[in-house]
Amino acid sequence: MRITFNWGTGIAAVYTAFALATTGFVTFAMSERVDLVSGDYYAQSLRQDQRMAAEENARSLTPPPSVSLTVPGQASLSLPPAQSGAAGTITWYRAADSRADRTTALALDDAGHQQLPLGGLMAGRWIVQVCWTANGRDYYYEQAVLLP
Repeated sequence: MRITFNWGTGIAAVYTAFALATTGFVTFAMSERVDLVSGDYYAQSLRQDQRMAAEENARSLTPPPSVSLTVPGQASLSLPPAQSGAAGTITWYRAADSRADRTTALALDDAGHQQLPLGGLMAGRWIVQVCWTANGRDYYYEQAVLLP
């Protein structure tokens, strides 16, 4: 039996290859983890106006908040000294892997500083999100940090 290759056979082969490639890609895509959005993104979007007001409050502080890498294995968070009685959280957010996120309590010293241990954090880009309340006002500050 001899198979002849004509236009009909070529078109059928192209459509079959396309269908197999599409099925393979969909199977691959469905098996990958997607961590680019937080689990409660809808609830966060409802609080967006409050967050924008808190960001504006943080921008109005003098000196501005900052996160810097100090000695190997530690980072330093600095807020204005008037914020030393603040209560809040510090979140190390990793967009590439939500399982690596870490949240700690805000515990500033009298000068408005807090040492942040980096043990257990992978090298790469992190976003430090600081959310706190002081003097009856909410504040929010975030800064990207590249860990070596």
